[in-house]
Amino acid sequence: MALRSALAHRNLLYLLSLKELRTRYKKSVLGWAWSLLNPLTQMLIFSIIFLYVFKQVPPTGDPSGMKNFPLFFLCGLLPFNFFSISVGVSMGNVQGGSGLIKKVQFPHEHLVFSVVAAQFVTMLIEFVVLIVALLIGGNMVLPWLPVLLLILMTWAVFVTGVALALSAANVFFHDVNYLWGILSQLLFYATPIIYDANNPNLPRVLRIISAHGPTGSFVTAVRNVLYDLRMPSARDFAILVVYAGASFSLGNFIFSHLSPRFAEEM
Repeated sequence: MALRSALAHRNLLYLLSLKELRTRYKKSVLGWAWSLLNPLTQMLIFSIIFLYVFKQVPPTGDPSGMKNFPLFFLCGLLPFNFFSISVGVSMGNVQGGSGLIKKVQFPHEHLVFSVVAAQFVTMLIEFVVLIVALLIGGNMVLPWLPVLLLILMTWAVFVTGVALALSAANVFFHDVNYLWGILSQLLFYATPIIYDANNPNLPRVLRIISAHGPTGSFVTAVRNVLYDLRMPSARDFAILVVYAGASFSLGNFIFSHLSPRFAEEM
């Protein structure tokens, strides 16, 4: 089991995660500032398009009453970026770890776990900045932080499952990496990041996918807590747990069955 392996070799996982954090922005002038500049740049671009090009009205938080598109956008973008970046980097990490896989016997799952752990820390730093911005904007989000952390941890389990499955598949079929680039762009627009999933003007199929799909369900839960200041329903929480459990179970199954053949395939 991937989880049992991670616990048994937690020191190795810690070292790999630390290495991932230290080398992420190595030899970069701005360093960790890039982790904030990238989402802020996207926020600026989409805010200009949404507010000034299409002249749309920002969604209103219910019951918070907040009407701020940049903050609405970031509440969805930060968890989605964690998903997209974690999966993409994990595929490269497993494929790029061929030298280590061929020479050293260790749990190959750690190449994925370390990326997700490092990216999770990055996401938390980004959320700290967002939380400060929400407080300045008038949303008292502090009482909701334990709920937010629970949602993000469940999200991390889901993301890990997807990363395990696609990283293992990419070793045998390199097309997976290229397909992920296309799929992640499609998922970005199929996830309610720049729009409200309940907007009646959306096509019915898009409303269903964005409201009930895995990425949409998690993004909506995060936005409920931070932007709307309300608790997701028990049903919504149950759906998140089912998505996370199914994703991790399937990803672990695929990775454990394919990883013994990594060395010969690489």
